[in-house]
Amino acid sequence: MIPLRTDRRLRHTPWVNLTLIAVNAFVFLATRGQIDALHQAPGGVPFSAIADQFPVLGYYLNPVSPNWTQYLTYQFLHAGWEHLIFNMLFLYVFGNSLEDRLGPLGYLFFYLAGGVVAGIGHSLTSTSPVLGASGSVSAVTGGFLALFPLSHVTVLWPIILIFIFECPSIYFIALAFAKDVLFQFVGSEGVAYLAHISGNIYGFGVGMALLASRILPREHYDFLALVDRWNRRRQFRAMTAGGVSPWQADAAATLGERKLSDEEEQLMRLRAAAQQHLRERNEDRALAAYEQLLGLDPQQVLPRQAQLGLASLATHAGRYDLAAAAYEGFLRAHPRDPDNQEFRLMLGLIYGRHLDQPERARQLLIEARAHHENPARRALAETLLAEIGE
Repeated sequence: MIPLRTDRRLRHTPWVNLTLIAVNAFVFLATRGQIDALHQAPGGVPFSAIADQFPVLGYYLNPVSPNWTQYLTYQFLHAGWEHLIFNMLFLYVFGNSLEDRLGPLGYLFFYLAGGVVAGIGHSLTSTSPVLGASGSVSAVTGGFLALFPLSHVTVLWPIILIFIFECPSIYFIALAFAKDVLFQFVGSEGVAYLAHISGNIYGFGVGMALLASRILPREHYDFLALVDRWNRRRQFRAMTAGGVSPWQADAAATLGERKLSDEEEQLMRLRAAAQQHLRERNEDRALAAYEQLLGLDPQQVLPRQAQLGLASLATHAGRYDLAAAAYEGFLRAHPRDPDNQEFRLMLGLIYGRHLDQPERARQLLIEARAHHENPARRALAETLLAEIGE
């Protein structure tokens, strides 16, 4: 499967990633003749015996006696056109968004370090010299998975007939990783699969560490958020299976002699605190309590006015992730509310302009354009759709 693009909208031009692609192409053209001749040389000849004849070998990563510079130089060499084109295509599709999120210097360090880790992974289990950006690119796809797991990838599948379709990046990258693991264990030759695997693990691990440490600002749909929501849903199901209603203030009385768990009590305290701070116009504390509430259980929805008040408050405070969660929760809990088209319009604006979620924005704005009663608001939906590209 060949990735063509993702639905992530860029805020900045990814100059570092474009430069990396250009450097890889330049080095390939500069070394192509020598590498072609090297690969046509008779097999079984010791590395040291042909190193003088083919100086480019000094830039491969040689696991038997590596020079530390080889962990960087091998990343920019490629064995042929196919090797180069596929690596650069993956780098372009996934690297642009990653640089946009990490920043130019952060992304450059991430990319080069990913290649180093991939080279170390290969060297631990193989004595064969290796070249190529595949390990570095695998680090990029691993980082993309951690930061943008629900972003959609447009994929070309040229099997008998040509199919083009979209799928969440979590499935595309996980399938590519599983393929590398399978080929590594069955002993397929000719490709440094452990370098790919090492790069993927490094990229995903660094991405998750940046999110967990808050060095990188969290998004509502990063991989850590997915894990949090899964865990909260698991806890929620366990609570409701025991007869607890998390939205009921007198849940303890309803349960008779059963004592509420610490999690249940905390949910009720946070619900009450968010509403109390909202009534007292203590905006920062209201948002903090609501964020903690969603951290415990993303399915929590407050009474109508409180939920909408927090959504509006978060929007004006620039907390667009929190605002989106509040509006989504309201639409989920009140599917027949007469004002829902206005809230869909607001949510579409937030996703389209502030959260780089064009697919969800498009879905909401098309609905608002079709059903909003106010012609001016329908026109606004049309304008926003034009911005993100309907």
